[in-house]
Amino acid sequence: MAYTFETLDIVIEDGVAIVTLNRPDKLNPLSMKMLDELGEAFDALRKDDAVKVVVLTGAGKAFSAGGDINDMLEGNLQLDYVAGRKLGRTIQAIQGIEKPVICALNGIAAGGGAGVALACDVIYASEKARFSEIYTNIGMVPDCGNLWFLPRVVGPYKAKELCFSAEIIDAQEMYRLGIAQKIFPPEELMPKTLEFAKKLASGPLLSYKLIKTFIDRGWGMSLEQFYDLEALALEIVMKSEDFKEGVAAFIEKRKAVYKGK
Repeated sequence: MAYTFETLDIVIEDGVAIVTLNRPDKLNPLSMKMLDELGEAFDALRKDDAVKVVVLTGAGKAFSAGGDINDMLEGNLQLDYVAGRKLGRTIQAIQGIEKPVICALNGIAAGGGAGVALACDVIYASEKARFSEIYTNIGMVPDCGNLWFLPRVVGPYKAKELCFSAEIIDAQEMYRLGIAQKIFPPEELMPKTLEFAKKLASGPLLSYKLIKTFIDRGWGMSLEQFYDLEALALEIVMKSEDFKEGVAAFIEKRKAVYKGK
């Protein structure tokens, strides 16, 4: 399947969809057009059986510097309740896709760009990456799911400090706080990210789907509710072709060939 967007570039190789925010001359700002296309793209990738894993990155020297100021000044970005819900649907399309999503954070992720990055399952960062909840610098409140994702990563007190201060933190601090899981020199970021993504693409996709679902949804459950869901998942997985193949490959000391079923 071919994907053509005005603000995004999408390439698929070896089961991995590489989605690139593609307005490098403006530091990949999140215009309403880009937000619409991101939601549309992730909805389509969710249904595309050729795509096993998604990598999300930015063109040029930035991941995304946040909301498009020109959109705001020209009246194209009216952040009322309806627009706010649209932002939420876009972030939910990224976070809710039932496939691993890896962010290759190549540069600054500020404001909405930070929310887009946090919506991914894993963040691999360049040594030149930066992160900021920059909203209070213009009297804004964080959007794009930042106030939901960030406290779950860094804790509520650190999240408040980062949001109150609008501090720009570097890649090492991102790693220390758990925002980034690994840091690489800029020239190694995409090769290392794609190495991991392609490894996942040949793995047990049903397992990944359930792991992602349980971690994301388990926050709102009691332990008893979670055990009910876990028991159901065990029954589903142990009847799957992938589980049978995984066990057989282990016994036969060979590499498993998974089909995601």
